[in-house]
Amino acid sequence: MASLVDVPITFGLVARTIGILVLFAVLKFFHRLYQVRSLVRKAAKEDGVKFLPHSFLLGHLPVVARLMAKYPLDTSGQYVPLLLAKEYPEICNCGLVYVDTWPFAPPMLAVFHPDMMSQFTQETSLPKHDMMRKEFMPFTQCKDLVNLEGQEWKAWRSIFNPGFSAKNLLSFVPAILEEVHVFRAWLKSVAKSGEVVKLEEQAMKVTIDVIGRAVLDTRLHCQTRTNRFYNVMKNQISWLLVDNSPSTLRKAMNPSRPLMTWNNNRIIKNFLQPHIERSIARHGTPIKGPQTITDLAIKSYVTEVQPVSQSSNANARFINQTIENLKIFIFAGHDTTASTLSFAFHLLHTNPATLATLRAEHDAVFGTNPSTASATITASPQLLNQLPYTSAVIKETLRLFPPVGTVRRGSASFYLTHPETGTRYATDGLMLYGCSMAEHRLNAFWPRAAEFVPERWLAREGDPLHVRKNAFRPFELGPRNCIGQELAQLELRVILAMTIREVDVRSVYPADGTMVLGELAYQCMLPGALTGHPKGMMPVTVQLRE
Repeated sequence: MASLVDVPITFGLVARTIGILVLFAVLKFFHRLYQVRSLVRKAAKEDGVKFLPHSFLLGHLPVVARLMAKYPLDTSGQYVPLLLAKEYPEICNCGLVYVDTWPFAPPMLAVFHPDMMSQFTQETSLPKHDMMRKEFMPFTQCKDLVNLEGQEWKAWRSIFNPGFSAKNLLSFVPAILEEVHVFRAWLKSVAKSGEVVKLEEQAMKVTIDVIGRAVLDTRLHCQTRTNRFYNVMKNQISWLLVDNSPSTLRKAMNPSRPLMTWNNNRIIKNFLQPHIERSIARHGTPIKGPQTITDLAIKSYVTEVQPVSQSSNANARFINQTIENLKIFIFAGHDTTASTLSFAFHLLHTNPATLATLRAEHDAVFGTNPSTASATITASPQLLNQLPYTSAVIKETLRLFPPVGTVRRGSASFYLTHPETGTRYATDGLMLYGCSMAEHRLNAFWPRAAEFVPERWLAREGDPLHVRKNAFRPFELGPRNCIGQELAQLELRVILAMTIREVDVRSVYPADGTMVLGELAYQCMLPGALTGHPKGMMPVTVQLRE
């Protein structure tokens, strides 16, 4: 037993140890600070480019803080490069800007020239930035198509491609219609009640119900009842680390986080695994109805990798990898599609001429009686591919409100080159941020960039509105483009076709509410969210049409 004399000695030892650790952490912090600030200044000096005012202690934090102080606190970070381009046009007119906000975010080269964006996504597909791995590691262990790299990514992309083909997705139209009927009934019930509701909340539920049909061949019923799987998925996403902000650091230091993320993953796996095992068990036997994305993934796996058996142990690698990919499909598919649908309803409400043109297209394709649209689409799903104006509305919504950008890892051997001036930009140690939001809203690349103009998507080459090469990037371009983009656009066409002629959905924002770039329904960051969402989750009222 230690004597009382030993106690001060023990406490002193602990205090000295803590002091050494704190000193080490401080020295490490300032060493990294020196590295980052020097790196950014060196890159800009070597490139000979104009540079935002830069403090060696605070980097560009004062510049960004002063700029964002003009806007609501919840403004999406996707706006930052766009706002910098508008605030400092003489610095950003080259189509990119160095932004150093470390330690809250990695030092970055924010790129918003479409041809330079193509250099690191299409001509050379650089690896995703390590920040992505930090975000998704607790969720998918980075074994998903968003985070995998090299041959492993290529193999799994090939395995899942057949399920996301346009031809296969059309076979799910009757199932999609079933879920959209529930959504339409909800809209009509809201119209009868006269209440103001958050459209995006229900939009998330219909989109995840649709994904449940396409991926698992099961009805999740998220729109009509409490679903534990859905709630656990949302909770898991809320624990992900988006950046190095104080709120994120508090989340990272929460002692319950490891247990919560482990338990959430356990519940998600226990839900998904039986569905995958069911698909494995029926592999090779005739399947009534459409084949799910999981079914076709198994078929590709058998063809390209190895046979599967009905023993889950024999297929452990396939099952585990598929679970991680299904997580990312379900998360990304319901989250981004729901926000796009919400913004689409808002833009149609605020642009009545566009809404009238859209309804006229639906009358011409499906007949003038909206109540027969479902039967018409079920009989001829290919009619959904004959809606050029509807597709234009969706694309224009995505142009103005892309849910995410892309982040890639620069290297010592990779330089960006300005296509007109030939100026080269070093990328070593930097995060290359492909800023879709900024690029989509700059007049240099888009005539009438601030306006909602679906007609630009129908303009032919030579027309001033014609969309230039490399410019449209909500799903990114190149080999790492979004595998689910066809499903998202098909789903949006079905929902609009089944609702827009029967109800008026009107966004409800106070006339004196906060705005970003003149928009009340600006893109904001919800707590724990990884993508942009409409302000207030799009509050709306609904009215039945005569």
